[in-house]
Amino acid sequence: MAQELQLTKEHEAALDRIEATIAGPQMEAATAEALDSGELCQKYQAIRGDLLTLIKILKLIPKFGAKAAAAVEFLMSLADKLCPA
Repeated sequence: MAQELQLTKEHEAALDRIEATIAGPQMEAATAEALDSGELCQKYQAIRGDLLTLIKILKLIPKFGAKAAAAVEFLMSLADKLCPA
């Protein structure tokens, strides 16, 4: 039987903020393709810290979590180059 991943309130809040930013009402009408690079960078910078928390959460998942975390880290490194703070 699979063990349920126990998230802290900090983890849950970070996931909620990511969801609100990328899937909130403002994103329903506009897909990522419709946003200009400035808007995409603004959204990325708004959730960057929460994505770092997401990486910690992913690393807690047995078997594939570390690989998923590495993929997110790679994508963040690209975004950091494209969207400098």
